[in-house]
Amino acid sequence: MSSLREVAAVAGVSRMTVSNVINGHHHKVSAATIARVRQVIADLEYVPDAQARSLAANRSRMIGMVIHHPDERRDLLENPHDAILLGAVERAATAHGFSLITASSADVVTTARAVGSWRTDGLIVYGSVADEINELERTQARPLVFLDNYSRQARVHVVGVDDHHGGKTAGQHLIELGHRRLAFAGPLGSTDGVVARRLAGLRSAVAAAPHVEITQVVSADHGPCAAARVAERLLTGTNRPSAVIAASDTLAGELVGELLDRSVDVPGQMSVVGFDDTAISRWMRPQLTSVSQDIPAKASIAVDLLIRLIEGEPHEEAGSPARLPMVLVPRQSTAPPPTT
Repeated sequence: MSSLREVAAVAGVSRMTVSNVINGHHHKVSAATIARVRQVIADLEYVPDAQARSLAANRSRMIGMVIHHPDERRDLLENPHDAILLGAVERAATAHGFSLITASSADVVTTARAVGSWRTDGLIVYGSVADEINELERTQARPLVFLDNYSRQARVHVVGVDDHHGGKTAGQHLIELGHRRLAFAGPLGSTDGVVARRLAGLRSAVAAAPHVEITQVVSADHGPCAAARVAERLLTGTNRPSAVIAASDTLAGELVGELLDRSVDVPGQMSVVGFDDTAISRWMRPQLTSVSQDIPAKASIAVDLLIRLIEGEPHEEAGSPARLPMVLVPRQSTAPPPTT
């Protein structure tokens, strides 16, 4: 097995220079030298001693990711969005030379404390609500970055998407198709979270359009029979909607199936829109109209930000959350409403 001494000898540099390249201290080394050392490392298949690197830098080179998981009866990565996000965070961390430790729980504060016991250099918290920010910051001395949080506090580092605009865009799409009675379905537990913002965006689109109303707002998670309950609600009553926006592709896809099972044609009798534009939207038939977000970009920005904070670099945008755009992708599940 190759050693650091051999890498230095072949590259024609000192062992300290090799160490600086491995540990990311690139301000001390020229770009040409960094490239040469990296090439020698690859040629010799040199694997740095992670424990030695950690001790030398007084860092673990590990970051933690805490995932809010309210229902342990359901699979953690049941929602494709969450699976894509976790994979993207792991890839971004690895690209920076960090390892990723993940943990999930309904209690993100306690879980964050447990992950911190692994000497992680920083934490990404996904799925927390704004009210948990104070407790997390009080109990964590390490840098924190929050994904999809709507805290209004200054100096809080948040990365997410523009959920309000996403909901508004979905509503405008249906209104432009001629729909006048709309519905919304999703987990409505938080009054200031992702789903609440998407519903608020839909409400703003409806408020700007004459003779358009939201006839039903149905609270539904992604658990068993949730889509069946939504379908029953939508089809009950005299003021039945002609289109429904679901807060995720998972719920929307299951809802399309439930509607078809009840002989409700999609989109002929009911249009359906989802969120996140995951693979589900392209696999199902009819293909699902969905509001897309760039999940890998969201993950990459969060990891980049966290590592800058770990390295002590100033972050001028603290308190100004990074909100990536959401874009509607029309497909087969939306069409003009039935004429009768």
